[in-house]
Amino acid sequence: MIEAPRRDPNGHDLETRHRVRVRAVATAIADRTTTARRFEVLPEMELRGTVRHRRGAPQVPPPAAERADHRRLLAALVLLLEVAALAAVLWAPAFRVRAVTVTGTRLLDSAQVVRAADVSQSIFTVNGDAVAARVRTLPWVESVRVTTALPAGVRIAVTEWTPMARVIRGGTEYALAAQGASLRLTAAQAAALSSVPLLLDLRPPALRTSVSAQLIAVLGTAAARFPSVFGVHVVAYEWDATGTFSLWTSAGWQAVLGDIAVPGATAAIPTQLSALSVLRSALNFVHPTFGYVNLEDPSTPAVGGTPGLPSQVSSALLSAAGH
Repeated sequence: MIEAPRRDPNGHDLETRHRVRVRAVATAIADRTTTARRFEVLPEMELRGTVRHRRGAPQVPPPAAERADHRRLLAALVLLLEVAALAAVLWAPAFRVRAVTVTGTRLLDSAQVVRAADVSQSIFTVNGDAVAARVRTLPWVESVRVTTALPAGVRIAVTEWTPMARVIRGGTEYALAAQGASLRLTAAQAAALSSVPLLLDLRPPALRTSVSAQLIAVLGTAAARFPSVFGVHVVAYEWDATGTFSLWTSAGWQAVLGDIAVPGATAAIPTQLSALSVLRSALNFVHPTFGYVNLEDPSTPAVGGTPGLPSQVSSALLSAAGH
């Protein structure tokens, strides 16, 4: 059953009339002109800012200044403790170098090497390169290797130059190396090097020149090969008063090389000795019947004389042995 609409005393439909009024009010509101709100600030008023928190937005807590200060203080304290611990280790008596071991010395004094090394410090502050550099300032040192061993040990391995010849200067005997190094020898050291050829420089001062490192190197190489090639040893090198250079052997014969002070003469010595080796089939170098082989002209060697060391050579060898 459908209900009849309600009406007012004049017979108008009440529901339709209500909708018409609502629509008219809404239209009036939409068409009304709006005026922006104006705020006036009097000169005697002071404006202060405020923080407006939005409802429902997360609140950021203020920085914890006190906590940050505590962290910085703790970090500084830890660093201070680490520095103190490091200092304690560096200067602890247990880590101060007490034992220095030297190996490889034959002519040098180990105590001299220790003094030159100067490692009286904490093992943690030992600079191996610096120690090696100090030891290399000693004469007769070719190379040095430095290692450390906890808790307080230092090892110094020394490689000495190889003596190629001996020489007597002003009553003092020296060892000569191929690289030009020289070492003043004690009596005990000279006796230990008696098998190293002795260099006799009998030239007058006007002819005397320095012994070059090249000459010592060539002579040292030649002397090392003599036993296997000729069956004898080189016992002496003689530079006589005329400037002629010779090699004297343990069998008492002489290899004459000539004036080696002229340019290119030292470099020609291996060629001269090669010419000497060619004569092995013709000459008995171990039991000679000759006193010299002149190699000044290697293409035509001259042989002559009688075997035996001359007095100046034998006397120098005896003097060096008893020095």
